[in-house]
Amino acid sequence: NPFAFRLSSLTTPHHMAVAVAMLPRWSVFLLFLFVLCISGAKVVTIDVRAAKSLIQTGSIYLDVRTVEEFKKGHVYADNVLNIPYMLNTPKGKVKNGDFLKEVSSACNKEDHLVVGCQSGVRSLYATADLLSDGFKNAKDMGGGYVDWVKNKFPVNIPEAKEEL
Repeated sequence: NPFAFRLSSLTTPHHMAVAVAMLPRWSVFLLFLFVLCISGAKVVTIDVRAAKSLIQTGSIYLDVRTVEEFKKGHVYADNVLNIPYMLNTPKGKVKNGDFLKEVSSACNKEDHLVVGCQSGVRSLYATADLLSDGFKNAKDMGGGYVDWVKNKFPVNIPEAKEEL
């Protein structure tokens, strides 16, 4: 069986990466959830109504979508930041290696953050990373911008500029 291996053989990050690469995609997600559980990072996911309430009472809305997605429209908030968790490249989306550094330069570890994306997947991963990095007050907005718009909550959509 090519998927059979001993746990004792997973002694280095390289060995673990090779083992993860051999797993089916769905099991990588399960592995991620397992790592979250054992790491002590407890992601709290809130719905868009709770997110709206927190944003209106001073929480920072951290939009982790790409710059291109953000420019098409985003959650209307007094305090909104766009720091992409994933970046567009010619080969597709890749994780932003500077994500935590960029958030740390814009926010304090004690700040209350509502983390959102398009549908709730990237924000879940981003929130887990933030919690692991010491941002104790980060919450994931489940459903993302899609649910925000479905609920007819306020959005900021830039007006198209007319060409002369």
